[in-house]
Amino acid sequence: MRRWVLLIVLAFLASPLSGAETVKFSWVKIRRHKNERSRLLVDKDGDLKFDDAGRKLTFRSEAGDDVDIGYDDITKVIFERTSRMRGGPIAYLSVPGMIAAGQHVTDYWFYLEYESGDHNEPVLFDIPKSSSEKVIAKARDLFGSRVAMPEFDEKGEEIDPNTLPDLKSKHTFTADRKSHPLPEVKAEKATVVVVCPALENWGAGRGNQFKLHANDRVIAVNRAGTYSIAYLDPGKYKLVSQSVNANGFEMRLEAGKEYYFLQNTFQGAFKWDTGLSRNSPELVMYELNGAYYSDWKRK
Repeated sequence: MRRWVLLIVLAFLASPLSGAETVKFSWVKIRRHKNERSRLLVDKDGDLKFDDAGRKLTFRSEAGDDVDIGYDDITKVIFERTSRMRGGPIAYLSVPGMIAAGQHVTDYWFYLEYESGDHNEPVLFDIPKSSSEKVIAKARDLFGSRVAMPEFDEKGEEIDPNTLPDLKSKHTFTADRKSHPLPEVKAEKATVVVVCPALENWGAGRGNQFKLHANDRVIAVNRAGTYSIAYLDPGKYKLVSQSVNANGFEMRLEAGKEYYFLQNTFQGAFKWDTGLSRNSPELVMYELNGAYYSDWKRK
């Protein structure tokens, strides 16, 4: 009898399931549509778990934003570093909150796609800096070649706004809550897609303007929670996001290609500051699908 018990124990220890583990990460945010009727995205705190025994990834929050995704259903994983100001109501209700909001938050976006019926479903998580290395390592171990960490040469640098030829131009702005045009590929043009994510859904379409300059003219105007699309002749451009400050970089745009950017927001003295980043199509389109179209015109 003892021999049989010993053999069973040894067989269990040798089995693949014996090495399975459940790893939990707290203070993770899921970023998804507020509800079925709302286009806007909201952040909800919760716990992210890798359940190796059940071979699934789960997310649980007190708000009920639960997610269960089988490992084998995951088709794509992207990690991208993000830098922006802190969100949350506390940032606007007190002086300490405003000071906290002024601090730059550096986290990782954890974007994934998984098979759901006859289509792929995207999900976006925000991983705190303290957990990012472990989450990335775990995902790489599980999903291998399905994991990507895109890096772009373009890095936003501070620029004197007074050097922008179109600095004093004025623009009308309306957040279009009905139409939602998507970018097109045009053979003779470079497509530029730029989204200014809203930290809070009640601020979508409000606040100060964030203008995108391309060399000597403004080509897009956003507010938090909106997006713009521009079609440019191929060539070398100095792309600059401008609010009270200005931030951008130089890059070459090619005909027939699409380029994706975020206008990230930061606490300023009187208005929000801005920072321009080049990002993956997946991340920017996820934000675009949760934003209003910017209907702007030069005065």
